[in-house]
Amino acid sequence: MFNKKSIFLSASIVATMLFGLDKPLVLPDVLKSDKRVHHRDIVKPLFNRMGPTIQIGILLDTSNSMDGLINQAKEQLWKIVNEVAKANRDNKSVNIQVGLFEYGKSTLPSYEGYLQMLSPLTYDLDRVSDELFSLHTRGGEEYAGKVILESVNRFSWSNNPNDLKLLIIAGNESFAQGSVPYQKAIEKAVNNGIIVNTIFCGNAIRGGLLEWSNGAKLGNGKAFNINPNDKIEYISTPYDDEIIELGTNLNSTYLEYGVKRVREAKMLNVYKQDKNSKELSKSSYIQRNIVKSKKQYKQASSDMITAFIEDENSINSISVEKLPDELQGKSKDEIKKIVKSKKVQREKIQKEIKVLESKRAKYLADKSSKNSNNLGEAIIKSIRVQASNKGFVFTK
Repeated sequence: MFNKKSIFLSASIVATMLFGLDKPLVLPDVLKSDKRVHHRDIVKPLFNRMGPTIQIGILLDTSNSMDGLINQAKEQLWKIVNEVAKANRDNKSVNIQVGLFEYGKSTLPSYEGYLQMLSPLTYDLDRVSDELFSLHTRGGEEYAGKVILESVNRFSWSNNPNDLKLLIIAGNESFAQGSVPYQKAIEKAVNNGIIVNTIFCGNAIRGGLLEWSNGAKLGNGKAFNINPNDKIEYISTPYDDEIIELGTNLNSTYLEYGVKRVREAKMLNVYKQDKNSKELSKSSYIQRNIVKSKKQYKQASSDMITAFIEDENSINSISVEKLPDELQGKSKDEIKKIVKSKKVQREKIQKEIKVLESKRAKYLADKSSKNSNNLGEAIIKSIRVQASNKGFVFTK
Protein backbone atom coordinates (compact mmCIF):
# COMPACT_ATOMS: atom_id res chain seq x y z
CA MET A 1 0.00 0.00 0.00
CA PHE A 2 2.91 2.33 0.52
CA ASN A 3 6.17 2.70 -1.32
CA LYS A 4 8.75 5.40 -1.83
CA LYS A 5 6.92 6.76 -4.83
CA SER A 6 3.53 7.05 -3.20
CA ILE A 7 1.94 9.66 -0.98
CA PHE A 8 -0.63 7.19 0.29
CA LEU A 9 -0.33 6.64 4.03
CA SER A 10 -1.43 3.65 6.02
CA ALA A 11 -3.49 4.16 9.16
CA SER A 12 -0.48 3.26 11.31
CA ILE A 13 1.69 5.94 9.73
CA VAL A 14 -1.02 8.54 10.18
CA ALA A 15 -1.49 7.55 13.81
CA THR A 16 2.25 7.79 14.43
CA MET A 17 2.49 11.19 12.83
CA LEU A 18 -0.52 12.66 14.59
CA PHE A 19 -0.53 10.94 17.94
CA GLY A 20 3.09 10.01 18.60
CA LEU A 21 2.78 6.26 19.15
CA ASP A 22 5.62 4.37 20.82
CA LYS A 23 7.13 2.91 17.64
CA PRO A 24 7.84 5.74 15.24
CA LEU A 25 7.78 4.74 11.60
CA VAL A 26 9.92 6.11 8.80
CA LEU A 27 7.87 8.77 7.04
CA PRO A 28 8.11 9.60 3.34
CA ASP A 29 10.37 12.54 2.53
CA VAL A 30 7.43 14.74 1.55
CA LEU A 31 6.16 14.62 5.14
CA LYS A 32 9.52 15.30 6.78
CA SER A 33 9.65 18.80 5.36
CA ASP A 34 8.05 21.81 7.03
CA LYS A 35 7.68 23.51 3.66
CA ARG A 36 4.21 24.74 2.84
CA VAL A 37 2.11 23.25 0.09
CA HIS A 38 2.42 25.56 -2.91
CA HIS A 39 -1.26 25.95 -3.68
CA ARG A 40 -0.70 28.83 -6.03
CA ASP A 41 1.09 26.49 -8.44
CA ILE A 42 -2.20 24.58 -8.79
CA VAL A 43 -4.54 26.00 -11.42
CA LYS A 44 -8.05 26.46 -10.07
CA PRO A 45 -11.13 26.52 -12.32
CA LEU A 46 -13.68 29.32 -12.36
CA PHE A 47 -16.78 28.97 -10.20
CA ASN A 48 -18.45 25.62 -10.75
CA ARG A 49 -21.93 25.65 -9.23
CA MET A 50 -23.04 22.32 -7.75
CA GLY A 51 -26.25 23.46 -6.12
CA PRO A 52 -27.23 26.05 -3.47
CA THR A 53 -24.05 27.86 -2.49
CA ILE A 54 -22.79 30.21 0.21
CA GLN A 55 -19.59 32.05 -0.69
CA ILE A 56 -17.60 33.71 2.10
CA GLY A 57 -14.72 36.06 1.37
CA ILE A 58 -12.70 36.78 4.51
CA LEU A 59 -10.46 39.87 4.53
CA LEU A 60 -8.08 39.92 7.51
CA ASP A 61 -5.93 42.77 8.75
CA THR A 62 -2.44 41.34 9.35
CA SER A 63 -0.80 44.54 10.60
CA ASN A 64 0.78 44.77 14.04
CA SER A 65 -1.42 43.90 17.05
CA MET A 66 -3.66 41.59 15.00
CA ASP A 67 -2.15 38.30 16.21
CA GLY A 68 -5.23 37.63 18.31
CA LEU A 69 -7.48 38.08 15.28
CA ILE A 70 -5.39 35.63 13.23
CA ASN A 71 -5.42 33.07 16.03
CA GLN A 72 -9.21 33.33 16.26
CA ALA A 73 -9.51 32.79 12.51
CA LYS A 74 -7.39 29.62 12.75
CA GLU A 75 -9.30 28.43 15.80
CA GLN A 76 -12.78 29.05 14.45
CA LEU A 77 -12.58 28.16 10.73
CA TRP A 78 -13.98 24.65 11.19
CA LYS A 79 -16.68 25.78 13.62
CA ILE A 80 -17.83 28.39 11.09
CA VAL A 81 -17.98 25.75 8.35
CA ASN A 82 -19.89 23.36 10.60
CA GLU A 83 -22.50 26.01 11.36
CA VAL A 84 -22.88 27.04 7.72
CA ALA A 85 -23.14 23.36 6.73
CA LYS A 86 -26.44 23.19 8.62
CA ALA A 87 -28.05 25.34 5.90
CA ASN A 88 -30.14 23.98 3.06
CA ARG A 89 -32.34 25.41 0.34
CA ASP A 90 -35.28 23.56 -1.24
CA ASN A 91 -34.19 20.52 0.79
CA LYS A 92 -30.76 20.56 -0.84
CA SER A 93 -27.74 20.89 1.43
CA VAL A 94 -25.54 23.92 0.98
CA ASN A 95 -22.19 24.02 -0.80
CA ILE A 96 -19.56 26.22 0.84
CA GLN A 97 -16.76 28.22 -0.71
CA VAL A 98 -14.30 30.28 1.32
CA GLY A 99 -11.74 32.78 0.02
CA LEU A 100 -9.05 34.71 1.87
CA PHE A 101 -7.25 38.05 1.54
CA GLU A 102 -4.76 39.59 3.93
CA TYR A 103 -4.12 43.32 4.02
CA GLY A 104 -2.25 45.94 6.01
CA LYS A 105 1.14 44.24 6.36
CA SER A 106 4.27 46.24 5.48
CA THR A 107 5.96 43.27 3.80
CA LEU A 108 3.19 43.13 1.17
CA PRO A 109 3.81 45.09 -2.05
CA SER A 110 2.96 48.78 -1.67
CA TYR A 111 1.94 48.98 -5.34
CA GLU A 112 -0.71 46.33 -4.64
CA GLY A 113 -2.07 48.37 -1.74
CA TYR A 114 -0.41 46.22 0.96
CA LEU A 115 -2.74 43.29 0.26
CA GLN A 116 -2.60 39.77 -1.09
CA MET A 117 -5.14 37.16 -2.17
CA LEU A 118 -4.10 34.04 -0.30
CA SER A 119 -6.88 31.78 -1.57
CA PRO A 120 -9.56 32.25 -4.21
CA LEU A 121 -13.12 31.28 -3.36
CA THR A 122 -12.70 27.53 -3.16
CA TYR A 123 -14.39 24.33 -2.00
CA ASP A 124 -10.94 23.16 -0.83
CA LEU A 125 -11.17 24.18 2.82
CA ASP A 126 -7.82 22.60 3.63
CA ARG A 127 -6.21 25.14 1.32
CA VAL A 128 -7.83 28.00 3.25
CA SER A 129 -6.68 26.46 6.52
CA ASP A 130 -3.12 26.13 5.26
CA GLU A 131 -3.04 29.79 4.27
CA LEU A 132 -4.42 30.86 7.66
CA PHE A 133 -1.71 28.92 9.46
CA SER A 134 0.94 30.62 7.32
CA LEU A 135 -0.13 34.13 8.36
CA HIS A 136 1.96 36.42 10.52
CA THR A 137 1.58 40.10 11.38
CA ARG A 138 3.71 43.14 10.72
CA GLY A 139 3.06 46.90 10.72
CA GLY A 140 1.69 48.54 7.59
CA GLU A 141 -1.12 50.52 6.00
CA GLU A 142 -4.68 49.18 6.20
CA TYR A 143 -6.63 50.09 3.06
CA ALA A 144 -10.12 48.67 3.55
CA GLY A 145 -11.53 50.19 0.36
CA LYS A 146 -8.73 48.71 -1.74
CA VAL A 147 -9.00 45.19 -0.37
CA ILE A 148 -12.80 45.19 -0.74
CA LEU A 149 -12.50 46.30 -4.37
CA GLU A 150 -9.85 43.68 -5.13
CA SER A 151 -11.94 40.92 -3.56
CA VAL A 152 -14.96 41.93 -5.63
CA ASN A 153 -12.87 41.91 -8.80
CA ARG A 154 -10.66 38.87 -8.21
CA PHE A 155 -12.88 36.31 -6.49
CA SER A 156 -14.94 34.12 -8.83
CA TRP A 157 -18.43 34.96 -7.60
CA SER A 158 -21.60 33.02 -8.38
CA ASN A 159 -24.02 34.65 -10.82
CA ASN A 160 -26.98 32.68 -9.45
CA PRO A 161 -29.42 35.05 -7.67
CA ASN A 162 -30.32 32.36 -5.12
CA ASP A 163 -26.77 31.98 -3.83
CA LEU A 164 -25.46 33.99 -0.86
CA LYS A 165 -22.31 36.05 -1.45
CA LEU A 166 -20.60 37.60 1.56
CA LEU A 167 -17.54 39.66 2.33
CA ILE A 168 -16.36 39.81 5.93
CA ILE A 169 -13.63 42.34 6.64
CA ALA A 170 -11.90 42.58 10.02
CA GLY A 171 -9.43 45.16 11.30
CA ASN A 172 -8.74 47.88 13.86
CA GLU A 173 -7.77 51.10 12.05
CA SER A 174 -9.71 53.74 10.12
CA PHE A 175 -11.98 52.25 7.47
CA ALA A 176 -11.39 55.30 5.27
CA GLN A 177 -7.65 54.92 4.63
CA GLY A 178 -6.15 54.67 1.15
CA SER A 179 -6.75 56.02 -2.34
CA VAL A 180 -9.83 53.83 -3.01
CA PRO A 181 -12.90 55.26 -1.22
CA TYR A 182 -14.56 52.44 0.66
CA GLN A 183 -17.95 53.83 -0.40
CA LYS A 184 -17.12 53.20 -4.08
CA ALA A 185 -15.73 49.73 -3.39
CA ILE A 186 -18.80 48.73 -1.38
CA GLU A 187 -21.11 50.18 -4.03
CA LYS A 188 -19.53 47.84 -6.57
CA ALA A 189 -19.93 44.89 -4.17
CA VAL A 190 -23.63 45.66 -3.62
CA ASN A 191 -24.21 46.08 -7.37
CA ASN A 192 -22.83 42.54 -7.75
CA GLY A 193 -25.14 41.14 -5.07
CA ILE A 194 -22.40 40.88 -2.45
CA ILE A 195 -23.15 41.72 1.20
CA VAL A 196 -20.36 43.44 3.15
CA ASN A 197 -20.04 42.77 6.89
CA THR A 198 -17.50 44.58 9.05
CA ILE A 199 -15.78 43.39 12.22
CA PHE A 200 -13.95 46.04 14.21
CA CYS A 201 -11.37 44.77 16.68
CA GLY A 202 -12.13 47.07 19.59
CA ASN A 203 -15.10 48.77 21.23
CA ALA A 204 -18.20 49.68 19.25
CA ILE A 205 -17.95 53.45 19.83
CA ARG A 206 -14.45 53.63 18.37
CA GLY A 207 -15.50 51.37 15.50
CA GLY A 208 -18.28 53.79 14.67
CA LEU A 209 -15.96 56.79 14.77
CA LEU A 210 -13.55 55.01 12.42
CA GLU A 211 -16.44 54.36 9.97
CA TRP A 212 -16.62 50.55 10.25
CA SER A 213 -20.33 50.67 11.08
CA ASN A 214 -20.99 52.90 8.07
CA GLY A 215 -19.21 50.41 5.85
CA ALA A 216 -21.57 47.65 6.97
CA LYS A 217 -24.59 49.92 6.54
CA LEU A 218 -23.63 50.75 2.95
CA GLY A 219 -22.91 47.06 2.29
CA ASN A 220 -26.35 45.88 3.53
CA GLY A 221 -24.46 43.94 6.16
CA LYS A 222 -23.88 43.84 9.89
CA ALA A 223 -21.28 45.74 11.91
CA PHE A 224 -19.67 43.84 14.78
CA ASN A 225 -17.04 44.70 17.31
CA ILE A 226 -14.98 41.97 18.92
CA ASN A 227 -12.20 41.46 21.40
CA PRO A 228 -9.41 39.98 19.24
CA ASN A 229 -7.81 38.49 22.34
CA ASP A 230 -10.98 36.76 23.53
CA LYS A 231 -10.16 33.21 24.60
CA ILE A 232 -12.13 30.46 22.88
CA GLU A 233 -14.03 28.41 25.42
CA TYR A 234 -13.54 24.63 25.33
CA ILE A 235 -15.86 22.34 27.25
CA SER A 236 -14.96 18.67 27.25
CA THR A 237 -17.64 16.13 26.35
CA PRO A 238 -17.73 12.31 26.51
CA TYR A 239 -17.84 12.18 22.69
CA ASP A 240 -14.76 14.20 21.79
CA ASP A 241 -12.10 11.50 21.58
CA GLU A 242 -14.28 9.15 19.57
CA ILE A 243 -15.06 11.91 17.05
CA ILE A 244 -11.34 12.56 16.66
CA GLU A 245 -10.55 8.88 16.18
CA LEU A 246 -13.28 8.44 13.57
CA GLY A 247 -12.23 11.61 11.75
CA THR A 248 -8.67 10.35 11.58
CA ASN A 249 -9.93 7.05 10.18
CA LEU A 250 -11.61 8.93 7.34
CA ASN A 251 -8.15 9.69 5.92
CA SER A 252 -7.71 6.07 4.88
CA THR A 253 -10.82 6.32 2.68
CA TYR A 254 -9.28 8.86 0.28
CA LEU A 255 -7.85 7.81 -3.07
CA GLU A 256 -6.37 10.90 -4.70
CA TYR A 257 -6.17 10.94 -8.50
CA GLY A 258 -4.93 13.41 -11.10
CA VAL A 259 -1.53 14.86 -11.97
CA LYS A 260 0.93 13.29 -9.54
CA ARG A 261 2.26 16.58 -8.14
CA VAL A 262 -1.25 17.88 -7.54
CA ARG A 263 -2.66 14.74 -5.94
CA GLU A 264 0.37 14.41 -3.66
CA ALA A 265 -0.03 18.04 -2.57
CA LYS A 266 -3.74 17.55 -1.89
CA MET A 267 -3.22 14.44 0.23
CA LEU A 268 -0.29 15.94 2.08
CA ASN A 269 -2.41 18.94 3.00
CA VAL A 270 -5.16 16.78 4.51
CA TYR A 271 -2.66 15.42 7.03
CA LYS A 272 -0.95 18.76 7.48
CA GLN A 273 -4.19 20.52 8.43
CA ASP A 274 -5.07 17.66 10.79
CA LYS A 275 -1.74 18.32 12.49
CA ASN A 276 -2.17 22.12 12.52
CA SER A 277 -5.62 21.88 14.02
CA LYS A 278 -4.60 19.27 16.60
CA GLU A 279 -1.66 21.36 17.80
CA LEU A 280 -3.76 24.52 17.97
CA SER A 281 -6.50 23.23 20.28
CA LYS A 282 -8.66 20.23 20.98
CA SER A 283 -11.78 22.28 20.23
CA SER A 284 -10.51 23.15 16.75
CA TYR A 285 -9.48 19.53 16.12
CA ILE A 286 -12.92 18.21 17.07
CA GLN A 287 -14.65 20.72 14.78
CA ARG A 288 -12.30 19.82 11.91
CA ASN A 289 -13.03 16.12 12.22
CA ILE A 290 -16.76 16.83 12.22
CA VAL A 291 -16.34 18.88 9.02
CA LYS A 292 -14.44 16.03 7.39
CA SER A 293 -17.50 13.82 7.80
CA LYS A 294 -19.73 16.17 5.78
CA LYS A 295 -20.34 16.66 2.08
CA GLN A 296 -19.08 20.24 2.37
CA TYR A 297 -15.57 18.86 2.88
CA LYS A 298 -15.09 18.46 -0.84
CA GLN A 299 -12.42 16.37 -2.48
CA ALA A 300 -14.41 15.67 -5.68
CA SER A 301 -11.74 17.19 -7.89
CA SER A 302 -9.12 14.77 -6.63
CA ASP A 303 -10.70 11.94 -4.61
CA MET A 304 -11.96 8.85 -6.44
CA ILE A 305 -14.52 7.91 -3.80
CA THR A 306 -16.17 11.35 -3.80
CA ALA A 307 -16.19 11.34 -7.60
CA PHE A 308 -17.68 7.83 -7.62
CA ILE A 309 -20.45 8.86 -5.23
CA GLU A 310 -21.39 11.68 -7.59
CA ASP A 311 -21.00 9.61 -10.77
CA GLU A 312 -20.32 5.87 -10.80
CA ASN A 313 -18.92 6.13 -14.33
CA SER A 314 -16.17 8.51 -13.15
CA ILE A 315 -13.76 5.58 -12.79
CA ASN A 316 -13.85 5.00 -16.55
CA SER A 317 -12.83 8.58 -17.31
CA ILE A 318 -9.63 8.56 -15.21
CA SER A 319 -6.56 7.82 -17.31
CA VAL A 320 -4.07 5.24 -16.05
CA GLU A 321 -1.30 7.76 -15.36
CA LYS A 322 -3.64 9.75 -13.10
CA LEU A 323 -4.52 6.80 -10.88
CA PRO A 324 -2.99 6.64 -7.39
CA ASP A 325 0.05 4.40 -7.16
CA GLU A 326 -1.79 1.69 -5.25
CA LEU A 327 -4.23 1.24 -8.14
CA GLN A 328 -1.63 1.11 -10.87
CA GLY A 329 -1.72 -2.18 -12.81
CA LYS A 330 -5.20 -3.13 -11.59
CA SER A 331 -8.15 -3.89 -13.82
CA LYS A 332 -11.26 -1.70 -13.96
CA ASP A 333 -13.17 -4.36 -11.99
CA GLU A 334 -10.49 -4.48 -9.30
CA ILE A 335 -10.44 -0.69 -9.06
CA LYS A 336 -14.21 -0.51 -8.80
CA LYS A 337 -14.21 -3.11 -6.02
CA ILE A 338 -11.64 -1.13 -4.00
CA VAL A 339 -13.50 2.15 -4.52
CA LYS A 340 -16.82 0.60 -3.46
CA SER A 341 -15.21 -0.86 -0.35
CA LYS A 342 -13.79 2.52 0.68
CA LYS A 343 -17.14 4.16 -0.07
CA VAL A 344 -18.91 1.79 2.33
CA GLN A 345 -16.21 2.36 4.96
CA ARG A 346 -16.50 6.15 4.63
CA GLU A 347 -20.29 6.22 4.83
CA LYS A 348 -20.21 4.10 7.97
CA ILE A 349 -17.75 6.48 9.65
CA GLN A 350 -19.74 9.53 8.55
CA LYS A 351 -22.93 8.15 10.08
CA GLU A 352 -21.16 7.40 13.35
CA ILE A 353 -19.74 10.92 13.55
CA LYS A 354 -23.15 12.42 12.78
CA VAL A 355 -24.68 10.59 15.75
CA LEU A 356 -21.84 11.69 18.03
CA GLU A 357 -22.07 15.28 16.79
CA SER A 358 -25.75 15.37 17.73
CA LYS A 359 -25.05 13.96 21.19
CA ARG A 360 -22.21 16.43 21.69
CA ALA A 361 -24.41 19.38 20.71
CA LYS A 362 -27.06 18.37 23.23
CA TYR A 363 -24.44 17.94 25.92
CA LEU A 364 -23.03 21.42 25.27
CA ALA A 365 -26.39 23.18 24.90
CA ASP A 366 -26.68 24.11 28.58
CA LYS A 367 -22.99 24.49 29.30
CA SER A 368 -21.59 26.90 26.70
CA SER A 369 -21.21 30.59 27.43
CA LYS A 370 -23.64 32.88 25.60
CA ASN A 371 -21.30 35.86 25.89
CA SER A 372 -18.50 34.95 23.49
CA ASN A 373 -17.13 38.00 21.71
CA ASN A 374 -14.84 36.63 19.02
CA LEU A 375 -14.41 36.47 15.25
CA GLY A 376 -16.10 33.12 14.77
CA GLU A 377 -19.24 34.06 16.67
CA ALA A 378 -19.54 37.34 14.73
CA ILE A 379 -19.20 35.56 11.39
CA ILE A 380 -21.69 32.83 12.35
CA LYS A 381 -24.27 35.37 13.52
CA SER A 382 -24.05 37.40 10.31
CA ILE A 383 -24.19 34.36 8.04
CA ARG A 384 -27.22 32.82 9.75
CA VAL A 385 -29.27 36.01 9.49
CA GLN A 386 -28.28 36.82 5.92
CA ALA A 387 -28.65 33.23 4.71
CA SER A 388 -32.13 33.03 6.26
CA ASN A 389 -33.08 36.27 4.52
CA LYS A 390 -31.92 34.70 1.25
CA GLY A 391 -34.18 31.67 1.66
CA PHE A 392 -31.79 29.20 3.30
CA VAL A 393 -33.12 27.12 6.20
CA PHE A 394 -30.92 25.94 9.08
CA THR A 395 -31.34 22.58 10.78
CA LYS A 396 -30.79 22.44 14.52
